[in-house]
Amino acid sequence: MDTHTNNSKPRKYHPAAYAMHRQMVAVRRTISAPTVEESQAAARWAQAWYQLVQRKLDQLQHAPRYLH
Repeated sequence: MDTHTNNSKPRKYHPAAYAMHRQMVAVRRTISAPTVEESQAAARWAQAWYQLVQRKLDQLQHAPRYLH
């Protein structure tokens, strides 16, 4: 019988924050990869996440600001 319950709501990360976190994970994988091939693959992922972070930050910079 499964007694584990998860009553908490999943966190809603901002897309830029999530992308930055994933980039950081990819960089760590690049550094700690046991083989050159794995390091190169992780580096490609890190680069892709970096580009996504930059796009999200650019979108935020150009987003309209609303006063409440």
